[in-house]
Amino acid sequence: MQATPPPDRASLPRRLAAAAAVVLSSAGLLSVATYAASPPTAQAATASCHHIAGPFHSNRAAIFNSAGQRYVPYGINVTGLAHPLTASQIRSRAAMAGTVDADNAVTAAAAGLWCSNTVRLQIEQDYLVAADGTVNRPFLAAIQSEVAYAESLGLVVVLNDQTQLTPAHNGQEFMPTRRSFAFWDSLTSHYKTDPRVVFDLFNEPAFVSTWWRWRNGGVRNGVAFYGMQQLADRVRHRDGARNLLWVEGPHVGGSLKEAWAYRISHDGPLEYAEHRPAGPHTPADWYGLFGYLAVHNLAPVVEGEWADYARTNAGWACWDDAPKSVPVWLRYLADHRIGMIVTKMIPGQLIESANMDDPTHIRSNWSCTTGLNEGAGNQIRNWFSLHNG
Repeated sequence: MQATPPPDRASLPRRLAAAAAVVLSSAGLLSVATYAASPPTAQAATASCHHIAGPFHSNRAAIFNSAGQRYVPYGINVTGLAHPLTASQIRSRAAMAGTVDADNAVTAAAAGLWCSNTVRLQIEQDYLVAADGTVNRPFLAAIQSEVAYAESLGLVVVLNDQTQLTPAHNGQEFMPTRRSFAFWDSLTSHYKTDPRVVFDLFNEPAFVSTWWRWRNGGVRNGVAFYGMQQLADRVRHRDGARNLLWVEGPHVGGSLKEAWAYRISHDGPLEYAEHRPAGPHTPADWYGLFGYLAVHNLAPVVEGEWADYARTNAGWACWDDAPKSVPVWLRYLADHRIGMIVTKMIPGQLIESANMDDPTHIRSNWSCTTGLNEGAGNQIRNWFSLHNG
């Protein structure tokens, strides 16, 4: 039986949805404008949704801005700058325009149709900086364009260092390296005083055998890597960043079980991020993986990347008990003021078609079978509207 969603998004004015739909349909999914020009604004489509800006600070398990408003992230992943691109693409402003346009269309939908206050830009580390630390200026310009557009809509922008999706990764960039330092050296030089920008320091740390190594670094297969403490120190103290930092746990972000025991020190404001908890899908399990940080008022925590859609043999992407577990999951996050970023705005995941106003649904025939075009999009959108509207 289909899960009962939160109240309908009737509060979103129809004229605002229509305005966003015009933006999104102008090139089928994808074009707002080339990033050499100025994309049409979508402030109108965000009028009924809450927006917040930093600078942010932490107080135990909460994040506040200077006006005393609490920041709970509600947002969508924007992934065009992380997925495979050719060398000629990333070194040409003109060739990058289509990617930027597509990302900006998702950002417009996030701000309006999906009532978000945040977008998380996944950025491929190796596209921005070469092995010698040289910065790719055309690719940097694409990042700057996407950040500027999102900020023009009143959104908080999370910049994320992604290393998983290119051939250069090859199992080696599983934790921060010197190239990660160069990545943040570049971005902090532009955004270290921007109150709307958050730094998500490293996407889904993996293949570390102990929490001590996650925090302090080590060597694996002859490759030296840095710990999350060292990366946070670099960004905060060497680069002088004032931004809120997100730090993801090990096991590809899937656990924060011992994050407090091995907590990052002297680098606040800082929030811990967990990605897509494995089963069982119960409050007791979520408490142990990350929720204890909020329940015991220890440190801020966010669900930094979550998905639930029909996909065969992918437990991280599809909860077989979704009709029952998804409402419980959303209620658990809300009860503990834990925000969530979801991925991603493509058919079969958050949406059922090329129309970004066409969310997926969890139906009575729910099954983790690729091709059913089912997912939690509708529940997520209603949840964003309920808590951020």
